[in-house]
Amino acid sequence: MEERRKPQEGLFREILIGAYAPREPQVMDVVLRFLEYEKKIPLALAHKILDRLASMTVITTVVTHAEIVDFIKGIPEDFGIVCGPCACRLNTAEKLGPDGRDLRGRKLDLHRQTPLNVDIQIAKCAEKFGKLKSYSPISKAELLALEDECFDLGLVANVYVIMGGDAGICHCSSATCAPFLANEALGGASTVIKKGAFIPRTDGGACNGTGDCLKVCHFHARKMVEREGKAISTMDPSECYGCGLCAAVCPRKAISMVPRKGS
Repeated sequence: MEERRKPQEGLFREILIGAYAPREPQVMDVVLRFLEYEKKIPLALAHKILDRLASMTVITTVVTHAEIVDFIKGIPEDFGIVCGPCACRLNTAEKLGPDGRDLRGRKLDLHRQTPLNVDIQIAKCAEKFGKLKSYSPISKAELLALEDECFDLGLVANVYVIMGGDAGICHCSSATCAPFLANEALGGASTVIKKGAFIPRTDGGACNGTGDCLKVCHFHARKMVEREGKAISTMDPSECYGCGLCAAVCPRKAISMVPRKGS
């Protein structure tokens, strides 16, 4: 556990987190406004520069549901955990509409509104964000229950670090998440969002072409192709971030998650 505790130290990191915590909604609002301008004015270079600057301190990595469960269970007991409002959804929920699905009910189109309080802060971040009235402590058991709810909504779990230390957990939808929208605007070239350790493998023989996997992919990595007169789902590894939602909804279990390296 010591390798997870040590990165929490450092005066500059503490000052940075303390300054960022109360301003996070405003930061996400600026990102969203910038994206609106980019639709009208070519700002690709400026966007790339901002992305590179952000990645110098913050990195978030996409994980599968199984990985996030293991991550939560492995959080050191002396790390605080708090839950509060998602800074992106504070700005986008009403404007951009539904951003969630119902995986258990097999309703895979975006039709549900994600709860606002799905932002999780850990350790030093929990200490700083926990001072805000909008955040409150959450136990591991409560967090695991929230993870199940977010997974059923078809959200992408990702773990982010600030200057190398555990910082928090995001639950993102490509419909309302500012970093995801920014990544899409950059053609998937954001250096802030990292691809996960796993990637889906599709058994073409078992695939029956329902297209459910395409509906839940937040990264547009999947498409249908015809092979020997049969429509099957394929995936572009360069565009896949490894969230595992496609494997979760495949009715034929034709998709499995395998390590990205050596796949």
